[in-house]
Amino acid sequence: MVQTYFRSAVLVAVAVAMLLPVGNTAQADELFTATTAITLPMGQKVRSFDISFVDPVIGLYFLADRTNKAVDVIETSTNTVLTQLGKGVFTGTTPCSTPPPAGPNDCVGPNGVLTVNHREAWVGDGDSTIKVIDLANGQITHTIHTCVAAAGCTATAPRRADELCFDPRDQVVLMANDAAVPFPFITFIPTQGPNAYKVVKTITMDGTGRTPNATNGIEQCQWSSRTGMFYLNIPEVNGPGDDTKPGVVLVISPQTMKIVRTFEIPLSVCAGPQGMAIGPENQILLGCNNPNQTVPSSVIINDRSGAVIHVLANEDGADEVWFNEGDGHYYLANGGALPSQRLGVVDAQTGKDDPSAITGAGNTPVTPHGRNHSVAADPILNQVYVPIANNSGSTVCSSAGGSDSQGCIAVFTSTGSDTPGHQP
Repeated sequence: MVQTYFRSAVLVAVAVAMLLPVGNTAQADELFTATTAITLPMGQKVRSFDISFVDPVIGLYFLADRTNKAVDVIETSTNTVLTQLGKGVFTGTTPCSTPPPAGPNDCVGPNGVLTVNHREAWVGDGDSTIKVIDLANGQITHTIHTCVAAAGCTATAPRRADELCFDPRDQVVLMANDAAVPFPFITFIPTQGPNAYKVVKTITMDGTGRTPNATNGIEQCQWSSRTGMFYLNIPEVNGPGDDTKPGVVLVISPQTMKIVRTFEIPLSVCAGPQGMAIGPENQILLGCNNPNQTVPSSVIINDRSGAVIHVLANEDGADEVWFNEGDGHYYLANGGALPSQRLGVVDAQTGKDDPSAITGAGNTPVTPHGRNHSVAADPILNQVYVPIANNSGSTVCSSAGGSDSQGCIAVFTSTGSDTPGHQP
């Protein structure tokens, strides 16, 4: 059974108030180091994983753990493993195609994970289903099939349900089937009302209508409370499938479930937009994959126009990214970076880097390593969670008291501050 840890509204309000600016203080670079290594029970290894997510209201961190076919749940106040949800239930992709659109790492599950209304975990699986898990008892209450005829999806083609995002205002989840054949697609599922837990709309990214011809899958999406819109990364349009053609960000209305705008992302500063985080003011961070290492940067764009606000040099090889409103920083899981994998840290006010933290060895065709490509942060405790694969050539786990051969979920915290009013 999973006990849900709802924090007192009073304590949360006090904690948030303590994070608000109270005046200018001396500004210095923050140095992020791994201070805790969370080790999984019974010798389980951390090797392959996907999305991670923090729900600060209930004080829980979630990791889609492909190695152990479970969602690892960590209590952020103690940094201890509470449980592993759905262990043994997630099936991965069946069938699995290699090479892309679904590579070897995509042939396992779970994939994306988030919480809905702080009561449920919604988890994408490789068999084109979303497993909905009740956090009060750890039981799967719904299995939602996203492979529908409207998407041109068949039971014999790769079709994993991968990344998802949630609009709490309209109570709608957007799910991306990024490796579907013949074309990737997204689905919309209400969380309340007569159509709750049912697919009510599908958009196939095949280049018809207002849709892009998504030739290298679909990546991270987010919902913005400022605009009321979903934003969705398409890494490449009309290309050969290697991010050598520009990608786009789609702006999608959760009410009409239609694409309302398309932002083309300049290839010169961002090849393969993958990660996405809604930042302060009018900002959206795009973590750029840059698989060919010709464009070593990620970007921050304007959420109304798509214009590039900041180019983040040397923030390359990014997959998942996160904005922590508690300390005003973006975090980029640069698992594809060279010469070393790293946790990128960017001040959202200025768009400038803080010193990054090395998280693993760099990946080349000669020396491939596991990729530490996932990140999430708790804005109340200002703890940054980065799962570290045991095959990534990393010494982060042992530096924080864990085991490099087993892998861990590393917790990074800072010393120093460049955020006015923030005291580490």
